Amino acid sequence: MADQSQVLSAGLIERQRVGQHTEDLVPKRHGVSDALIMLLPPEEDHDLAMARIFSDPVAMGNLEFKMLPNGYTAKDIAARRLDRDERQVKKEQVNYTVIVKKSLVPEHVVSLIDDDEYLPPKRVLIDSGHIDVDEPYLVVGCCGLLNMDAFNRSASVGIILDSRFWRTGISSAALYYSLKFGFDDLKLHRIGIETTEKNAGMRGWTENVLGIHVESIRKESLYLGNGKFIDSWDYAIFDYQWHGRAEARLRSKLRMVG
Repeated sequence: MADQSQVLSAGLIERQRVGQHTEDLVPKRHGVSDALIMLLPPEEDHDLAMARIFSDPVAMGNLEFKMLPNGYTAKDIAARRLDRDERQVKKEQVNYTVIVKKSLVPEHVVSLIDDDEYLPPKRVLIDSGHIDVDEPYLVVGCCGLLNMDAFNRSASVGIILDSRFWRTGISSAALYYSLKFGFDDLKLHRIGIETTEKNAGMRGWTENVLGIHVESIRKESLYLGNGKFIDSWDYAIFDYQWHGRAEARLRSKLRMVG
């Protein structure tokens, strides 16, 4: 009979094997094309729109700990993009720009958009081929998987969205495809969602749509500057919860069929 050390060694080898397999699945450039949104690899022509979103006090109102005192410039966003590209190459992240084609901009939002915000059609290369954006489009945010730990098959998911597109279903769709890729393609076991007490929208979505509850509250873990800290409210969803009911609940919210 194997002794305890042999059992532990076998378990470690198995975890290393699974972790390596997960790392091998992380793409350098990944994208999603859906009836409502597209998720594209971040590119230079997205930087100006992302700088505007990151500098908007409404869009960033629940993310004070990510704000810069004077807002973001396109140069700031470019540095952020390049850093995150490097992290994706290292298998630590999967990064997306969230875009909406002009014909799919919700009617009540159209009047809020300036014509020069639309970017021209383009072909975007991804690891598995390409995605054609066949009409002018808007950059409306970013999302993706962060803090990836292949050995423990875990990550966290996050999103920042243009406030003009709140309550349009775009955030739910972007998070759906991020979670789906994490659980279905990368075979992750746990994906965390970190927010704050102030962010009632994200907490409500997590609890009411995904059906999960706060896992822990990390006291004064997020620094706002000027000696002020706030708490992080941490949630987590597991693969068995996703496949058991959460995915179906989210698909129902998005009115997906099949």
